[in-house]
Amino acid sequence: MKKRNFLSCLLIIAVVLATISPTVLFAAEDIAQDEQVYDETYTEETEEYVEETPEAYDWTIETNELKKWPQGPRVEAEGATVMDLDTGAFLYSKNAEAKLYPASITKIMTMLVALEHISDSDLDTKVKASESALAPIDSDSSQIWLSVGEKITVRSALYAIMLASANDAANVIAEYVGGSMDNFVKMMNDKAKELGCVNTHFVNPHGLHNKKHYTCAHDMALIAQAAFQIPLFRKITKTVEYKIPKTKYMKEDRWLVNHQKMLYEDGEFTYKNCEGGKTGFTDEAWNTLVTYAKKDGKTLVCVELRVNGSWKTFNESAELLDYGFDKFRHEEVDAALDTTTLGQLAGICHFGTASVLDQKEAGIRAVEGKSTVSVTIPKKLKTDKLKRGFCDGNKIVYSYQGWEVGEETLKFNNPAFEVKKTEISDATLQGQTDTNGSETETAGSTEAPEKDASSSKGFEEKVDEFMDNITFGFLNIWTSFNGWVDQHEMLSATVGMILILLMIPLIVIAYMRDKNDKLARKEREQDKEQRRKIEENIDSKSFQEIESEIRSELEKEERRKREAEEEEKRLREMEELIDRQKAKEAQETKETKEIKPTEKPEEEILPAEQPKTEDLKKEEED
Repeated sequence: MKKRNFLSCLLIIAVVLATISPTVLFAAEDIAQDEQVYDETYTEETEEYVEETPEAYDWTIETNELKKWPQGPRVEAEGATVMDLDTGAFLYSKNAEAKLYPASITKIMTMLVALEHISDSDLDTKVKASESALAPIDSDSSQIWLSVGEKITVRSALYAIMLASANDAANVIAEYVGGSMDNFVKMMNDKAKELGCVNTHFVNPHGLHNKKHYTCAHDMALIAQAAFQIPLFRKITKTVEYKIPKTKYMKEDRWLVNHQKMLYEDGEFTYKNCEGGKTGFTDEAWNTLVTYAKKDGKTLVCVELRVNGSWKTFNESAELLDYGFDKFRHEEVDAALDTTTLGQLAGICHFGTASVLDQKEAGIRAVEGKSTVSVTIPKKLKTDKLKRGFCDGNKIVYSYQGWEVGEETLKFNNPAFEVKKTEISDATLQGQTDTNGSETETAGSTEAPEKDASSSKGFEEKVDEFMDNITFGFLNIWTSFNGWVDQHEMLSATVGMILILLMIPLIVIAYMRDKNDKLARKEREQDKEQRRKIEENIDSKSFQEIESEIRSELEKEERRKREAEEEEKRLREMEELIDRQKAKEAQETKETKEIKPTEKPEEEILPAEQPKTEDLKKEEED
């Protein structure tokens, strides 16, 4: 018995290892590849320093965790979301409910509250800039330089808020609408609560930094959705340029240019589907951006919070909006509303054939609303995968894996109505007064049928029954497995040992990769710490010191450049000298080859060998 149990456990362990080990191995490999792709600070080929990838780049994207949900792009923003304004569905969510500073995108809420309390007839009303409105504004912050006592129309102030991000104009409008700054801020917070914001609190209408002034990407999307419902807001936020006429305080026209550069027709960050938005920046909040876009019948808003670089906010927002337009579709699904009328709900419409209530209110449906619910879902997802439920007691909500994709607000009609006097017809009375026996029989026929015993079971009993079935099934499987092992002992042991031996190398490899990965992470942490110290050292220096160091480096670079040019010039001169020398030698060699060999000179005739004259010959003959 012990032997059989041991073999069974051995085989199960081997199967589990065979299942887990490849997963661990491939997971370690994926981690290593991800670290190599996204966390390198130096390139192997050029050995040049590249910008470090922020830690937030690898933070979890909540929507990417949903099965069969399109994988959204990674972004450097610490908080980001994409929302469909028509259905309220959040298509992309990264750290969307984290508390972050909004900076000047606060002004979208300022515009929303102001426009809800300003009529068209008020737009040309002139409001005076008070000292209390202008005093809190920093001189180096965004403004249109209103002077105390200067008058500006409500319309111009609204354009200044959205296009030029004018903090002074925001305060002027806040005082005009709210009566005081504090009251207007209270109106902003009340509106945030009304919209369902989960992590938002405002302390001013302009967004200059305050530790108690914060929001999150999710809440900013809700605020942006509400503001976009107002026609004048849509018109202002899409305007690229606007002129405020000169006044006695300002001797020339003020030209306002929208800071949302994705609106520009031929700009570096042009996004042709852009419908406007709002930028923001403070030293504490970094860059923030809200962007509206419309394409193929869908209107989306993208929110990015805490990004280091305005150009990144434009590029990342364009990428996120493309993701929303390309990967999702609109769909209408059945609202499945209950058709119960008020009369049926009251349970007093009819008793048999006796008419108790005969008024039109009784025929009104208890719950009213659209027959369909608009949802935004991935293009490849079928609507039968959606679940229907209720939210806040008056909304039909459709969701996918708990993620809301669309909702519709219901209307509950008031069931209060006047009940008239009951009238029973003669035919009814005749049918009910036959005999006592028949009346008894009729009464007996109206008794409620006995309920099925199975339907009376409590929830706890059903759970216990379900768990008993699971336990019984598991025991049956274990018994059958033990029986097979008992009949095939050698085969079971062999299979178990083979699987374990095969898995050991994979486990070792996974362990080594995990160890190397930890070492790499430790080295990266050390590099980050070193860079942090360098940055702190830089921050501790004054502007003059930094400027002096930069100027010194530039002079060194210029000096190195001049030395390099002189060295290059010297090398060219040497090469030219060598070329001329080679050419000269080649010319001399050629001339030497062209000269003919000289003729051999006649040999000199020695005196003893000179030819004898005739006189000498005769003397010799004598």
